[in-house]
Formats: sequence, C-alpha cells, structure tokens
Amino acid sequence: MKSKGKGRGILRWGTGTCLAIAMCAASGGIAASQEPSFSTPRQVVEQWFEVYPGNIERAAELTTTAFREGVSKEEWIAIRGPYLRGLQLKYVRAKIAHEKMVGEEAHVIVHAHIVTLMGDQPQDELYILLKNPDGRWAIDQVEVYTESFNAGP
Repeated sequence: MKSKGKGRGILRWGTGTCLAIAMCAASGGIAASQEPSFSTPRQVVEQWFEVYPGNIERAAELTTTAFREGVSKEEWIAIRGPYLRGLQLKYVRAKIAHEKMVGEEAHVIVHAHIVTLMGDQPQDELYILLKNPDGRWAIDQVEVYTESFNAGP
C-alpha cells in the first residue's frame, strides 16, 4: 500500500512538474513573441526580405509612417498588397553589402535581384532606417538603383 501511494505521489509530482515546465515554456514563448525579433538595422532589413512582399501585413510593421507615405498600416496594406500581387514581385537574391549607423539613422546597402511580370532586374537598394522612440529600428526610405538608371546615355 505504501509503495502504491508513493507511486501516485511521483506520478503527481511528475505530472505537476511537466505541467509547470510546459506553462513556463509557453509563457516564455509568448513573452519572446511579443519582443521584437530584431534589434539592429541589419536584422530589420533581413526580416524585411523574409516577409516582403508575401506577408505585407508583417512588412508594414517594419516601416515608418513616412515610408507608407503618411497612410495607416491598414490602408497601406490595402493599397500595396493588390499592387504587389499583380506585379508578382519576388526577390531571388538579396545580400547586404554594407551598413552604417549614425545616431538615430542607419543606412543598409543591399545587392538584390528581383523578378516581376515585366522581367528580372539586378539592382542595388539603399535602406534608410530610423530609430523609433521605443528603441526599435524601422525602414523609413528605400532608394533603388538599377543598371539602366546608372548607365550613361
């Protein structure tokens, strides 16, 4: 009888411990998902390439209001999403070539190659990021330089 009771105690302790570990892991996962998954301008740009243009909702979270031309995230998503789907924009390559931070502004240069319905195009992109008051970096501007733009007459 004693061993039977002892076994239940171990079972309860084991179940309780597993439950406690699972709850800690779940709460840690929630806390971690609420934290920004990036902290540097480079990481923001890398996140951008993971989500843009396929997940326009997440991409909007990485931008400033100025980047979205003064419109809300919801309005930008509603306008930009259908345009990008129609264009069928895809990045086939995006490699960060250089980054520089000066105070609350950062510049990240990317060598990229895109494909759209109109064809494919290698291009250089300059991402200008600003640090928000909450300390997070956000994309404020993107300047695109293509070979046809840089080529002389």
